[in-house]
Amino acid sequence: MKKSGLIIILLPFIILLLIYSKEMPKDEYTAVTPVAAVSTDTPAQAQDQAEKFSYLKQLSSDKQEGFTRFIGDRDLSELNQFTPEDMMLVYMYCISIGDPDLLYQITYNGGQLPDSNTFHDDYFKYAMTYDSETAMHYRYYDSIKVDESTAKENKVAVLITVSLETSAHSMALGLQKEDGVWKIDIYHLIQHYKNLAIEKEEVNH
Repeated sequence: MKKSGLIIILLPFIILLLIYSKEMPKDEYTAVTPVAAVSTDTPAQAQDQAEKFSYLKQLSSDKQEGFTRFIGDRDLSELNQFTPEDMMLVYMYCISIGDPDLLYQITYNGGQLPDSNTFHDDYFKYAMTYDSETAMHYRYYDSIKVDESTAKENKVAVLITVSLETSAHSMALGLQKEDGVWKIDIYHLIQHYKNLAIEKEEVNH
């Protein structure tokens, strides 16, 4: 009888305890972990926040203005004061934007250049892909300088060099003075790319 009475007395407390435990919000048992903020910017958007590289902007402000005038009126006298190193930057700028008309104006003739339309077509068909890769490859160049060991009064080679870790790559560009301007001697390179393409077509056929 004593045990039965004890059970009867405790039963209401047991029922209340069970009800209370069922109604407890789950949030009181859940640990909250702070989440770090994550940027939603795409790589392209992040890159746009920084100023884009331009070979032209590596020139002095005076020469940038002079070249801009040359683009407008195609007066070669605007380039009379440009050094061979300056013209290397001009060349790299022209190939970076893929403008064969500008290239034609600053390319050494020496009786070897075709008409501008032929040059334009050959450049787009045979050389533009190579030049685009070259412009990208050297955009973080370390130095641009004349190769003094081969320099002559009106004929020089300019070296542009880029390095990464223990590796270094250099490219030599020949220039010759014509019409009072250091012009790039590149038409033989376009002919070389053209010959490679023709040989490849012949092999495929």
